[in-house]
Amino acid sequence: MKTYLNIADLLKDLNVKSESIHPGFHIFKFNETSKIAADALNPHLKTFFTIDFYADNLSKRQIGTTKVEDLTNSIAFNSPLQLFSVHTSNGIPGEEGYSLLFGADFFEPKKHQYEIQHEFPYFKLNSNPTYKLSQLDLPLIKNLFDTIYEEFKKDDSHKVEIVRSYVLVLLLQIKRVVGNATEVVQLKRYQEITANFEELILKETSKYKTIADYAHQLNITPIYLSECVKKVTGVTAKKILSNYMTLRAKALLQQTTSSVAQIAYEMGFDEPTNFIKFFKNNEGITPAAFRKLP
Repeated sequence: MKTYLNIADLLKDLNVKSESIHPGFHIFKFNETSKIAADALNPHLKTFFTIDFYADNLSKRQIGTTKVEDLTNSIAFNSPLQLFSVHTSNGIPGEEGYSLLFGADFFEPKKHQYEIQHEFPYFKLNSNPTYKLSQLDLPLIKNLFDTIYEEFKKDDSHKVEIVRSYVLVLLLQIKRVVGNATEVVQLKRYQEITANFEELILKETSKYKTIADYAHQLNITPIYLSECVKKVTGVTAKKILSNYMTLRAKALLQQTTSSVAQIAYEMGFDEPTNFIKFFKNNEGITPAAFRKLP
């Protein structure tokens, strides 16, 4: 099962040709995809947020544990490390609408994933990931997607700031529209444990803990925690923690002037050399080399 660590990798598998205006943002129309790679249709994970607007839908989706067959005139939410898949009869999704993708690093000031999920509860893993729009709300949400797409396509030096502003308006408007209508999905025990585990990780503001420490906080054994996480995500608890740590390390390297050693200690590594080894194992390059990337 594939984990998309950045938006560009997903766009490549979707065969979307449009150029991004920011590494942490993209929007495209569903009909702009073609020859989609199997990895992008089969169950996969992303490390960023997605909001899809469906004007028409001819295929089924599964988001987390929720299976949806009728998404016409609906919006759907996919959070970081929440399983997603598309089920088609002929390999072609065949719908009209938009997919809007963004990372926490798209905002100014920079946000943490945990902040986004709490500010906009429809992104929480135990919230219903889809919402069917009423005839009153439909044109409002569609017009916002249209506007964001039009600004995205413009040749303008201010378009990133303008798009960022419209995305925030969209998120707030969806929050108003959805309101209390967002149902809480009843999670099974292993799903609830996995969601709570990820929430504990997202709450970290400094040093990360060990899997044993997180298990202790959840009043379960490390073995049981790993079993639950593997059942939900297909990967181990250690891998989930590693993914989040890597994301944070990359953000600190890109967005701060802290030294590699300072970042290592801030993230809980005893020695900078251990952090360098961890980062290289996950990214294939050293933190210093990553920081020099354009």
